[in-house]
Amino acid sequence: MLREITDKTEWDKLHQARTIPSGHFLQSWGWGEFQITLGRKVFRFADENSLAQIVELPLPMGKKYWFCPKGPIFNGKNQEPRTNFQGVIEELKNKAKEAGVVFLRIEPSDKHDPAGSCLSVRSINPSGTSIVDLSKTEDEILAAMHQKTRYNVRVAEKHNVTTTNNQEPISKKFDDIFHLFEETAKRDGFRLHPRGYYEKQIKMPGIEVYGAECEGKLLASAIVMFENGIATYLHGASSNEMRNVMAPYALHWAIMKRAKERGMKHYDLWGISDDPKSGWAGITRFKRGFGGGDVFAPGTFDLPVRRFWYSVYTLARRMRP
Repeated sequence: MLREITDKTEWDKLHQARTIPSGHFLQSWGWGEFQITLGRKVFRFADENSLAQIVELPLPMGKKYWFCPKGPIFNGKNQEPRTNFQGVIEELKNKAKEAGVVFLRIEPSDKHDPAGSCLSVRSINPSGTSIVDLSKTEDEILAAMHQKTRYNVRVAEKHNVTTTNNQEPISKKFDDIFHLFEETAKRDGFRLHPRGYYEKQIKMPGIEVYGAECEGKLLASAIVMFENGIATYLHGASSNEMRNVMAPYALHWAIMKRAKERGMKHYDLWGISDDPKSGWAGITRFKRGFGGGDVFAPGTFDLPVRRFWYSVYTLARRMRP
């Protein structure tokens, strides 16, 4: 039976015993604390086999829903029998009902493709990603890259692209970093979080901010999470200027080398898609060029708790431009 965990030490111990290939950090205590700084409520539940960190998020008309990002997760790399998985989901759904939420949103691993009352919705966190094995030598990692990617890493070196991480004072540099984020969002057609989201995120334990510069100009930047032996590329941006110097390639190569120095076993590039409608074709080619292996999960699913209000929610979503 699931019980609520309020002690960090206990949660950390439980969390480390339950692993998933990608997104493990989203169920960490630190990520929950980050969500609290954003004004959100966080609930943490666990039993002897499973663990679920829940973030409570607002809906219009004073309603709310629960989101379990990249979870729930289980012992033994999520190789939990389906009956136990469904039992945990039902327990979470009952707790959500007691809390008065409209629906429960989950992101199970590849071992647990939901069925029954689970409704597939647009993915929140990436359902597919490319993960580079950092246990190899640097030469082996380079050799595994696509020929063009390896060439572009060398091009950046020839142009004397330099890389930095967490240079002080990062707060002063953040104006330039966020400008890159805005430039990239406009160019590639995606929405950013509010600036304050990133400013709070970069203060989290385990977060490092990287930049790639040439001739004194910041040309690429990345926010990276180091947790449980995995470095995860959370957010990144690149300039429209001096694209010929291949700064993003230098940036990711520097992150991988830094991650190896810190003892990380994998570099998760956090998001690829083979869906031709996603608009991710370019970024997917870029990420796969670094020679990682593809990892896929079923996606994001909703479990309606208050069906009338969930119908209102889905109707409103469909009517949005």
